[in-house]
Amino acid sequence: MEKIYRGSKTREINFPIGGIGTGCIGLAGNGRLQDWEIFNRPNKGSFNGNSLFAIKAERGGRLLDARMLQSDLPPPYMGTYRKEPYSGFGHGPDRQTMAGMPHFEDAAFHGGYPVARLAFRDGAFPGRAALTAFNPFIPGNDVDSGIPAAFFEAEAENTTGQPLEYTFCLAVANPFKESGGINAYAEMGGLKTIRLSQDALPADDPAYGDMTIATDAADVSHQAYWYRGGWFDDLAVFWKDFTAGSRLPGRSYG
Repeated sequence: MEKIYRGSKTREINFPIGGIGTGCIGLAGNGRLQDWEIFNRPNKGSFNGNSLFAIKAERGGRLLDARMLQSDLPPPYMGTYRKEPYSGFGHGPDRQTMAGMPHFEDAAFHGGYPVARLAFRDGAFPGRAALTAFNPFIPGNDVDSGIPAAFFEAEAENTTGQPLEYTFCLAVANPFKESGGINAYAEMGGLKTIRLSQDALPADDPAYGDMTIATDAADVSHQAYWYRGGWFDDLAVFWKDFTAGSRLPGRSYG
């Protein structure tokens, strides 16, 4: 049974995405990715760097609008207690929530496990956007239901009456960067992938792991690495890259 939640009723939603027994990633009621519990331990309240979905609309190569695929961050806005500098109460929301980035003013959360759908609307955005997330949950099939994966479908509807080009973006931080993070683009079996791995730990180490993002879209541009800088440079340069042209410029580090 599907239920639809809007406004303040989305505040406490944390929809789990992941195979049975594999850990999960949480999809918040406003669309942000949170609670990355895929590292063999509870991890409530966590983020994985600047991991996000975004969309932009163009006409004839000219940018009309670009936004994060999420709606407003619900209150409170005083921040949360953390040990890092410039965090905690009085410092505002963690920037990994994407609260300070352009996003949609409204989202309706359609929930009915194992599928969740977020429908976004904003009067200034040319069209509508939606994000569907689902689990590999197949009754009677424990093997495929235990695939360690999260699945997403992004869609846009042109309501303007004029031709538009929509581009979706998924960015995921390498959670293993402290142990020699390596990001590598590859194509295989019709999929375009970026593998996020490491080179400092042996494969039998409990902290070893890797992660891959993949799409079957026909027209794809990619950026294996974000800009390495201080303060907010990585997120700011990514947004500049995403909104500056039709395709992401490549970037690689040794």
